[in-house]
Amino acid sequence: MAPTLIIGGGLSGLIAAYTLSKNGFKTVLLEKETDLGGLASSYLINGSFVPKTYHHVMFGDSIVLKTIRELGLEQDLHWKKLKVGFYSKNEFYDFSSPFSILNFRPIKFSGRVKFGLLVWNAGRKTDWKDLDNKNVKEYVTKNFGHEAYKLVNYIVQAKFAEPAENVSAAWLMSRFGHESKSVSNQFGYLKGGIQNIIDELSKICIERGGIIKTKAKVKTVRVENQRINKVLYEEKGTEREIKPQAIISTIPPPVLAQTLDGAPDEYVESIEKIKYKASLCATVALNKIISPFYWLNIMDIDKYSFVGVFEHKHLNHMLNVPSIMFIVKYLNVSDAFWQKNDDEIVDQFLNDLGDLFQEDVKSKMLWWRLHRAPYSTPLYTPGYGNYMPSVESPIKGLYIAGISRTYPRDRYMGTALWTGLQAANKILEQEGNWSP
Repeated sequence: MAPTLIIGGGLSGLIAAYTLSKNGFKTVLLEKETDLGGLASSYLINGSFVPKTYHHVMFGDSIVLKTIRELGLEQDLHWKKLKVGFYSKNEFYDFSSPFSILNFRPIKFSGRVKFGLLVWNAGRKTDWKDLDNKNVKEYVTKNFGHEAYKLVNYIVQAKFAEPAENVSAAWLMSRFGHESKSVSNQFGYLKGGIQNIIDELSKICIERGGIIKTKAKVKTVRVENQRINKVLYEEKGTEREIKPQAIISTIPPPVLAQTLDGAPDEYVESIEKIKYKASLCATVALNKIISPFYWLNIMDIDKYSFVGVFEHKHLNHMLNVPSIMFIVKYLNVSDAFWQKNDDEIVDQFLNDLGDLFQEDVKSKMLWWRLHRAPYSTPLYTPGYGNYMPSVESPIKGLYIAGISRTYPRDRYMGTALWTGLQAANKILEQEGNWSP
């Protein structure tokens, strides 16, 4: 039996490989990086795994919680009520409850009330696809006013480095509806980190006969008569070939498009339409905690070089250092800031962090790492739903998973896992081995 090939070893690819191998399928997973996990991967520093980017389990994230239970990790899951805040014009504002919005002075009181109403509306339903073709500015100003829009506009620009007119209102409301549940309740973390999920998924996959290869980059996906024929990939400098019965691609669609040989032009053009935003995330270990907030949003984006700061110690008190801060910026790979070298970027981050908290941060630093993600998140433009890839492509045997398919929901661990499960279950269903 020819194997099912999974391209990409992030959470989507790993859950797909795990699900198929558990159901008796021969699977091969190819990951171009040294480490598995994609955006959820970790550094191994001084014997401990440290996430490369900020991660937490969202309250009510049923897919992540089910996966944790299924992998036998539930005893390692801990929940905490944490402080979320905003920083604006030398002031810190708590944003950890619906009532805290009423004290948010950067916008007028009427705008605070309307923003609270917006969040309340977002939590009322789970599917906002009816707003797919509306942009954020149009929807928010019309329904909640210009003052509420001031805060919304900051959130959109911080996330996408784009005007709010370029972002779908469906994404905004879906995100608020999901995140408000955690902000109002609790954030979760696993003892040992998200790496435990990655390790368990890959271990069980291999135990069931699955093959996982790292440093294996797909070069060509050959299509003949609108059907998958073979895949050429490079593994540690050697070109290899595989003839799969099916492929689940979890890599960004524009990257997949570059590998397709013989695919219909209209399909290639459709997946090339998807634009991505990059992110920079510095992980900095300090000898003391300097932020009282777990998650601090920086509204003064013209003054500071980052848009968010996460104090990981507030979430995970079992770290072997006093403080680990994630410093985050979203941008385009064409931006001058992205072109700087790692030392320059982190130096700017630390200077701005010191100014923000009025601390000599550099004297407190133990170590740092910088993670660059050129494909951090799709840009969810108005009408994104019209060209979002379907799980089953028009090419026979090619299935699509990954964060390009999460819309209108934001990309996070749960949606990444969901798309991988959806693709794997589609293959099982078509083979007659799975009943929905």
